[in-house]
Order: sequence, then structure tokens, then C-alpha cells
Amino acid sequence: MFENTIDQIIKSDIQITQPKNGFRFGVDSVYLAWFAQVSGNKRIIDIGSGSGVISALLAKLKKVKSIDALEMQPVMFNCLEKTVEVCKIQNDVKLLNLDIRSYRPDFQYDAAVCNPPYRDPSSGRVPEDETELNARFTTTMTADDIFSFCRSFLKFGAPLFLSYDADMMPVLFESAQKYNFEAKRLMPVCPDINVKPKVILMEFRKGGKRELSFEAPLYQKINGEPSPLHNKIFTGEWL
Repeated sequence: MFENTIDQIIKSDIQITQPKNGFRFGVDSVYLAWFAQVSGNKRIIDIGSGSGVISALLAKLKKVKSIDALEMQPVMFNCLEKTVEVCKIQNDVKLLNLDIRSYRPDFQYDAAVCNPPYRDPSSGRVPEDETELNARFTTTMTADDIFSFCRSFLKFGAPLFLSYDADMMPVLFESAQKYNFEAKRLMPVCPDINVKPKVILMEFRKGGKRELSFEAPLYQKINGEPSPLHNKIFTGEWL
């Protein structure tokens, strides 16, 4: 039996269930939910939802009313179920215990959000825990898998919002081109001022024209202190 924790984030009614030991969500998931330009009347898919932090934030802070949260790993899906229950967003979030590589809906989504695993298992030390391995490394979901799904099941012109390892950004551009997506917005996330980005936030558009907006960096800290934008995000000033 896996032991979980319930952790409050941003607001008192946003509580995320996640494994006590193993994969736990990071600040990039919160930043991505904030970065994603989605509205309440759109049907959204949260690909690889994990513990449900992005779905919970979209439902609670952006008032999105139709989110399909897709997660294939049993341990994380159990956390996702409990997050949705504790946050009381059952009417807004539909749970899908499925693999993105085999999921075939009979409709197209208005937008997709995904904080996927970044690294190839051959790139370094891998965790012994299978759930954490699959959450951090591309063993069960690659950039190609994401773009391939979205090519078929996003509406034409619809956005795909991603966070990704900055050093691996060429992987995204390669996959995007292959599946007829164009990069439209790029925001680097830097741990501190004068520190290179570790993560990027990106918006791609299905069938979009070639024009990329390179947005100002999101600094997590400035000279060791939380930045004004970081504080704004983590106090829920989103709308």
C-alpha cells in the first residue's frame, strides 16, 4: 500500500494528493497551468495528469469546466482520483486511466496541456521506482506521442501548451514540424537572474503560421528572493 500526502497549494481549497515517497509535482506544473491560455467554455485534455495539479489549478483558478485528466500509471491515477475528490471538482474533471498512445476519442479537443517526462532513459541515472521513472523519463510517453495524438484529436488552430527541459527544446521543434504544429509562444523559466533557464513554457498551434513570440523570462527568484511574478502566481492572481 502506497502512502500519500495531501498538500495545499495557492488556495486553501486546492489540495493535491501525491506519493509521500516517489514522484512529486514541481513548480513547472504550476507555472504551466498559469501559462496556458484556456477559458471556462473550452474542452481541455490534461495529458499525463499525474497527481492532478494542473487539472485542479485550471478548474479552480481559471474556472475551466470541462477537463479530461488522462493518466495511465495506477499509483498516480489513484492520487489523481483523490485530488479531484478533495478539491470537489468532480463536475469539472473527467478521469481517464488510459495510455495516450491508445486513447482514441470520437471528438476533438479545444486545447491540450501537458507537462511530460523530458529525459531519455539512456541519458543518466534513472530512479529505481517505476512510477517515478515513467514520470521523469520518456519510457511511456515521448514528444512524438504527444504531437501525434494532438494532430488527430485537437481542432485545427487549437493550442497545445507544454513545459519542457530547456536543454531538450530541439526535440519539441522536431516533433512539432513532423505533425504540423508551429511554435507560437516561448517563455524561459530561470531559477534566478543571470542563471540560464532550466525549463521552458511553450504554446504550439495545430496548423499555425510560422511566427514565434519570445516572451520575457519567468524568474523563480531574483537575487535569491522570490520574484514578483512568482509571488503573483503563487497567490492565485491569475485572472
